[in-house]
Amino acid sequence: MLLEEPIATLRLDDDGDGARSEIVAAAEDLVRGGRENPRLRVIAAADSLAAPTISALISALRKLRERGGAIELVGETEAVRAAILLNGLDRVFAFPLVPEDGPQRRSGVRRNRRGLENAARAACAFVGFFILLASLAGPALPARAAETAMTAPEAILARVMERNPNLSSYQSRLHVDIRLISFPYIGQHLEGSTYFKRPANYEVVFDRVPSYAKGFEKLYSDVGDPSNWAGRFVITYAGEQSFENRTDLALHMVQRVRGMIDHETVLIDPGAWTIDQIRYDYYNGGVVTMTQHFAQVGGYTMLSSQQADIHIPHVHAVASGTYTDYQTNVAISDAVFTTKKY
Repeated sequence: MLLEEPIATLRLDDDGDGARSEIVAAAEDLVRGGRENPRLRVIAAADSLAAPTISALISALRKLRERGGAIELVGETEAVRAAILLNGLDRVFAFPLVPEDGPQRRSGVRRNRRGLENAARAACAFVGFFILLASLAGPALPARAAETAMTAPEAILARVMERNPNLSSYQSRLHVDIRLISFPYIGQHLEGSTYFKRPANYEVVFDRVPSYAKGFEKLYSDVGDPSNWAGRFVITYAGEQSFENRTDLALHMVQRVRGMIDHETVLIDPGAWTIDQIRYDYYNGGVVTMTQHFAQVGGYTMLSSQQADIHIPHVHAVASGTYTDYQTNVAISDAVFTTKKY
């Protein structure tokens, strides 16, 4: 009988740059080793879990996901365990259940989680009391670690990208109606297809695009692929913002290689971890706002419709798109993503 290979384990005694380099290096070693479904257990033994460390974990997770792998994040201190639970990182950085896991093991996992949740609540209560006392003597920096991590852009985007953890690929049909509100007051209907394949491939291909609608593929593709945002943008947390009778988390994004866009504002639903809206502010005063809505399709949270409001100098247009005929976890050729249509 074949025995499961030991799980690679990395212990981090600090939360600095050296530890972050170790995380990425450990993932690269597992990939180079050629092991299928590589798994890495990271034990965080420091007193904090900073945003750059979360970013390093996400980078390492992407590398392992390419070979079907995963990372489990374990906190040794109360502060780190609280930060992991408050951010939902226990669902992002966890090993999936394997067939050998029986009912007893699964119930044990649930009991352990309840225990961690109780510990996190107790830790938060203690931290609150500690802040009250320490306010008389000076700032308590470690107590802010969980709050900082909770609003770190890396942690927020990790939750967005892991919204459908069991979805490896999909394709669907896209139907878009464009209407110019300004002269020449024309309209156009577009048909196309969307494709997604883990770890970070998303593409929109329209069947036919008139000359004045060139660039729509890029608009739709950029909205649909948050996995590459960290490499393309400097991202900061911009607080909370109202969206359709709820409160969303806002991210402010500036392109690392500057183009025509001054900045982008992204609104994310912290309940469903969906991208509700992206607003593009251009240097020339133009503004494009894309609003999205989602629905349950085959047990997954999938994009159902989009509305774009386009205000650029001398042009005002609106576009409405719907997504139909989803096929999930299907084989998709890599050629779809290597040949750009714009």
